[in-house]
Amino acid sequence: MKRRGRPLWLACGLAGLLSAGVLAAPSAETATLRPTFGGVLLEAHLLPGSAQSLTGVWSDTGHAKLLRCTPSCQVVKEIPLTGPLTVSQSSPYRVVLGGTFKVGKRVKVLLRFGQSDLIAVEALVTATPSR
Repeated sequence: MKRRGRPLWLACGLAGLLSAGVLAAPSAETATLRPTFGGVLLEAHLLPGSAQSLTGVWSDTGHAKLLRCTPSCQVVKEIPLTGPLTVSQSSPYRVVLGGTFKVGKRVKVLLRFGQSDLIAVEALVTATPSR
């Protein structure tokens, strides 16, 4: 973007763009993994920053399935983000990692937002199974 012939970041200043959320980095809060059939369900509150979608999730066991569950679950290539979103058993979008996970273990999970924003979060595998 340009403003009067100058790039927007130069016209507003980097601090102004960060405070306006234009260059805000995505993040994930309160990440946990709940046992489910054949793997674990990621439960996390996602703050997309300037990203428009969650496009991939990985752990040591491999690539996770991104699901849209309205009315039944179907695999999707991305989860659209128009603002903060909680992914969980009760949300319309879910993230499921296949494999065997030990309760009480902390697992590093890598999330990709859009085509370039990568963040790593640490999630605790809890004992309570999802229903």
